[in-house]
Amino acid sequence: MRGNRVWAEINLSAVRHNVALLREHLAEETKLLAVVKADAYGHGALPFAWTAVESGAAMLGVGDSNEAIELREGGITHPILILGAIFEEEIQRLVEYDISVTVHSADLLPILDREARRCGKSLDVHMKVDTGMGRLGAAPRSAVGIARDISSRGNLVFEGLSTHLSSTGSGERDWTRRQLQRFQWVVKSLEAIGIRPPVIHAVNSAGIFDHPEARFDMVRSGVALYGIDRGVLTEHRIPVQPVLSLKSRVVYLKGLPAGSDIGYDRRYRTREATRIATCPVGYNDGYPHQLSNRSEVLVHGKRAPVVGTVTMDYLMIDVGSVPELRVGDEVTLIGRDGNEEIRVEELARLIPTIPHEITCGLGKRVKRVCVEKAASVPEEPARFQRGVA
Repeated sequence: MRGNRVWAEINLSAVRHNVALLREHLAEETKLLAVVKADAYGHGALPFAWTAVESGAAMLGVGDSNEAIELREGGITHPILILGAIFEEEIQRLVEYDISVTVHSADLLPILDREARRCGKSLDVHMKVDTGMGRLGAAPRSAVGIARDISSRGNLVFEGLSTHLSSTGSGERDWTRRQLQRFQWVVKSLEAIGIRPPVIHAVNSAGIFDHPEARFDMVRSGVALYGIDRGVLTEHRIPVQPVLSLKSRVVYLKGLPAGSDIGYDRRYRTREATRIATCPVGYNDGYPHQLSNRSEVLVHGKRAPVVGTVTMDYLMIDVGSVPELRVGDEVTLIGRDGNEEIRVEELARLIPTIPHEITCGLGKRVKRVCVEKAASVPEEPARFQRGVA
């Protein structure tokens, strides 16, 4: 793409496909929450979120208050839930912007209730139960008391009950079943005292298919919506489509004889006369240093190896097998070119890491370019009217 040194193409048609695909496997009454935290896993939160809600997502999940408010100020009025924890100083803005919150104890309930009452609003609250993740959430034995507290407050609405399953997709099905048994104990204990929030949710992308019995009223999907598959989706024959492609261009090209050293610390030496192309993308842009001498890219529909050390701003590729390559030509680091494809899962296996660590790590210099516009994104979104019920 002329005018860019490195960019990520975001295929919104793939988002629509992935949302529709998941909806096909859910009961009509089961809601889908689209997880768009971490700038939509590095894909760009606002266009991704717009497309997800257009396609049938009932709710959006974010990591913190700043992410939620960014979506509100981008014109999104759909329900937004903060999946993680909040600080006391964030509460005023969250109430003003109608952001649903997750609580993990009773500590903030008086402040949430008081602020909602001051604004003349009702605030939707979800309670998380720690069934074995060990990170956030109330102990199961404490959950009933917290639920009573939420339900007793005039300006709080006990909208949701959730847990976080730690090991879906990893093969630890017995452990996940134990977590679900603990969660079901909480659900039944609340029902016994007449409390049943309208939205109970537990499973993520992998859990939707590995543990369909745990879909409850809503499922939370992240990686599946981005077309990232760590194996579970293939196992269940769920053909998600990758949303993100990462591309750059050849900025410099030269021929070198056999025995030439390439890059820092001379970590690569040419075995024969060849051509080396330099691309203006490096670990500052999110292409991991650990891929040095390990990965491949696509040029003119052919694979070419990354050689030498991936640096902050540049990487080098051996293009001796692509004689037609010229300065300015496009290079695909993640994505498809002709009949060849490099998926982010392939790069993650080489390091190794999880695929979405790579997409979340894309840097500021990587321009996100939507292949098509989300239909509802206004040219100049009106600011959310804070404080208006």
